Amino acid sequence: MEVSRRCRITGSLSVQRIRTAALLRAIALLAFYLDCFNKLLKKCLKISLMNSLNYQIFGSQDSQDVDVVFFIDKMPETIQEKLNLSKEYSAILQPEFSTKCINPNLAVLENGIVKYVYKGTVDELNNALYCTYGFYNQKFDNQIVKSLPRDIDLKFLRSSRMILSFLSKTKYRASIKYALRNNLHHKIQVLKEIDLVTLANFGNSQTEIAILKSIAFQIGQSMALHNGKECYTKSQIADCFPELRSYLAREINSDLITLQFWLNKYIEILEIRAKSMNRFEEYEYINSYAK
Repeated sequence: MEVSRRCRITGSLSVQRIRTAALLRAIALLAFYLDCFNKLLKKCLKISLMNSLNYQIFGSQDSQDVDVVFFIDKMPETIQEKLNLSKEYSAILQPEFSTKCINPNLAVLENGIVKYVYKGTVDELNNALYCTYGFYNQKFDNQIVKSLPRDIDLKFLRSSRMILSFLSKTKYRASIKYALRNNLHHKIQVLKEIDLVTLANFGNSQTEIAILKSIAFQIGQSMALHNGKECYTKSQIADCFPELRSYLAREINSDLITLQFWLNKYIEILEIRAKSMNRFEEYEYINSYAK
C-alpha cells in the first residue's frame, strides 16, 4: 500500500511538472508573440509618423550635416518642448540620411509664408527655404510661396550675439557673458576687445575649425545683406568674400589674421548701422506679409 501511495505521489508530481513545463512554454511563446507584435506596432507607428512628417531641406549643399525644417501646426510654448519635438522628428527621419546628421528646425506656416520659427528669424528662414529649395531632391513641393523683405538690423543683432556665443568659452568668457545679458552697445564693446589671433583654444565642444566656419558664415552673411545681397549657402558667401572661403570650407590652419580683419570690418559696419537702429536687443520679425 505504501508503495502504491508513493507511486501515486510520484505520478502526480510528474503530471504537475509536465503541466508546469507546458505552462512555462506557453508563457514564453506568448511573450515571444507579444514582443513581435510590439515591434511590428512600433514599426507601423514609425512608418505612419514618417508619412505624416512635412519637411523641407535647405541651405548649403556641401554641409557636413543636413538642415531640415519640420513644418508643424502650432509651435510648442517652451524651449524644452521645441527641443524635444525637433529631436523626435529628427530620429524618425534620420534613416533617410545615413551619411549625415540632421540639424533640425521647426516652423509654422501661414498662407505659404513662415510665421513662427524655433531657431533663427522668420525672414531669414523663409527666404533660405524659398531660395535653396532647388538644391535638393525634395519629398514635397516648395512650401514657401514667396520671399520676405529682410530686416537687416535684426540680422546684425542676432549675428552679433551668435559670434559672441561662439567665443563664450575663451579667455573673453566673463566679458562675453556680461555682454550677452545686455544690449547691442555692450556687445559692440566686447566685440572690439576680441583678438582671434591670440586665442590658444576655443574651449568649446565644437572643434576650432567648426567655430571659425560659423563665425565666418555670420560675418559674411551679414555683410552681404548690408550690401544688398542675400546669401544662404557657404558658396554664395565665398563668392562675395573670397577671403572667407577657407574658413567656410573648414580648412585646417587657416590664417586667423584674415578672419580678424573681416571681424573688424563687420564691427565697423555694425557701429554705423547702430547709429540709426531703433532697437538694440533682438525682437520678433514683424511678419505683416502672411496674408
